[in-house]
Amino acid sequence: MLIDKNRRARTVALQVLFSNEINPEQLPPDEMIRERVRNDIEQIRYANRLIDGVTIRKKELDEQIEAVLENWKFSRLASTDKNVLRIAVYELMNVREPVAILMNEAIEIAKEYGDKKSGGFVNGVLDKIRKNLEAQNLLAAIPVERGE
Repeated sequence: MLIDKNRRARTVALQVLFSNEINPEQLPPDEMIRERVRNDIEQIRYANRLIDGVTIRKKELDEQIEAVLENWKFSRLASTDKNVLRIAVYELMNVREPVAILMNEAIEIAKEYGDKKSGGFVNGVLDKIRKNLEAQNLLAAIPVERGE
């Protein structure tokens, strides 16, 4: 299993984005972010990059997700799954890391914070999105080498 150095940052970004959906008027939780990433400045920056990126590009990310949903309405997705997918799609479009790591991290976080079907659901949706992003030449992540 691939574990990325940014797991804590992704997890705290998920928690903040989820919380912002429930209470959009809340102030940025800088202290909570620092505490949960153990004052690691690199992780603080990455969590904030994810939170800001997802917040700013939410409509675009949601459109990418909605485009691949089959037999699901976007509005009916669990908030946790929705935000895990938003973070992962943002990373696929903006972070120069291996696709396998980014997708694996999203799946593992979905398993931990979603319900028992979240991991498989996120995996299926992200794989379709990855293919769409490749076709649209929007994939910033390092693609999987053929034959791996």
